[in-house]
Amino acid sequence: MYNRLKSAYDPVFGKTVLSTDMPLEYNSYYIEDGDYWKIDNITLGYQIPVDKVPYFKSARVYASSQNTFVITGYKGIDPEVTISGLEPGVDNRDKYPTTRIFTLGIDIKF
Repeated sequence: MYNRLKSAYDPVFGKTVLSTDMPLEYNSYYIEDGDYWKIDNITLGYQIPVDKVPYFKSARVYASSQNTFVITGYKGIDPEVTISGLEPGVDNRDKYPTTRIFTLGIDIKF
C-alpha cells in the first residue's frame, strides 16, 4: 500500500475516489494553484585590494546560497516540476525536498 493521506479516501462529489480495490483515479477536486516565485542561486563576492601586501597576488571573499527561498501558497513539498519536466501538475510525494545550501569562502593567490 502506497503512503497516502487519510483524506484521499474521503468521498468527493458523492464518490469515493481511492480505495484498496479500485485503480487510481484523478479528480480536479485535488488540483491546487502551483504558482511560485523562487530565488535559486545568489553569489556575492568582494575583491580585497592587496597591492601593498607582500606575497599576495589577489584575495577574494565570497558568500553563496542555493535554493535561497520560495514564495508560494502550494501545500506540497516543492512546486517545481520533476527533473524531466514531463509530469506537470503531478506531485510525487515521495520526492525529497530540495536542500538549501550556504557557502562561505576565501580565495587567495600567492
